[in-house]
Amino acid sequence: MKKLQITFEKINEKPNSQIVKFDGDFDGSVKENLTETYSLVDEAPQGTNLIFDFSKLNYLNSYAIGHLVSWHKTINQKGGKIFISGTNKNVEDIFAILGLATLFKVFPDVTSAIAGL
Repeated sequence: MKKLQITFEKINEKPNSQIVKFDGDFDGSVKENLTETYSLVDEAPQGTNLIFDFSKLNYLNSYAIGHLVSWHKTINQKGGKIFISGTNKNVEDIFAILGLATLFKVFPDVTSAIAGL
């Protein structure tokens, strides 16, 4: 298992938009790694859009799903959206089974997600 690392990248051509890159395994062992993401979501101005880049995400479980749904709720209440990009087959299956594709727009890659903003 690879410990989750999360990095942030502003999208210069899209105000109030950022890419949040997930690299590793998103499970219950990553509590301390989520502080900055929660701050980003909680302090986001109205109309903020986030692209969660999962192209290097190996695994996620119910712990991760709970956070994703919470972040979606907070951003949605502020008039923004969270887009998901670069999912692998495992993540796609989990999203399909849980019906998460109705909450998040899923794109094949970051470039497509930026175009969808």
